[in-house]
Amino acid sequence: MFSNLSARWRRRLRVAVVLWAVLLLALAFAGSRATVREQVDAGGARGLLDAAIGEAAAAFTGAAVLAVGPLTWDECNVTPVREGLSLERTLQVSGATVDHVASLTDRFSLRSLTNEPDGASWSGTTADFIGIRVTAPAADPPGGRWAEPVSVQAVSGCRPLEAPIGSFTPAPPAEATADWDYGSIACPGGGTLASWTEPVEAQPMRVHETTGGCS
Repeated sequence: MFSNLSARWRRRLRVAVVLWAVLLLALAFAGSRATVREQVDAGGARGLLDAAIGEAAAAFTGAAVLAVGPLTWDECNVTPVREGLSLERTLQVSGATVDHVASLTDRFSLRSLTNEPDGASWSGTTADFIGIRVTAPAADPPGGRWAEPVSVQAVSGCRPLEAPIGSFTPAPPAEATADWDYGSIACPGGGTLASWTEPVEAQPMRVHETTGGCS
């Protein structure tokens, strides 16, 4: 196509194409930074996510056992040129009632996703863009109380990584194995819910030790 151009003009054309590509990349990056700058970074999202789980725990006051799972994360790309993290934490509730879940769905304005005899789930997003999903083993448990655990999952979505997210794990109990994970959240009314758990296939977590609670 450009065979009729001199070597000098071909070099100029190649330089122009490279400069144009660099300019487009710079403009895309500048535009993406304007959006990312308005987002809460992964460290801030961790606080929002834990606050949502703490608020959910408070909605289950009176349930038999509350256990909070570890903070987990996956690497992601906020933009094609900016890396980030997507955070997740799970609250497991044993002995939850229909009234507990109804209180939680009202508090977070969750919508029903499924309502089948073998399971039910609800989902929504907080004003801080934290995703909340509640999963129950049956739609209508006998006596209004689930015999199996109900889980509440909170996810941050992909957030820019500006600073460490502040994960912390204390020394485990003497009987702990390498499979035990630590989770801890502050409760909205004060106090802390802390748990040592282990992921299992039948339900989100096997609870080995859990202390505190939210009210």
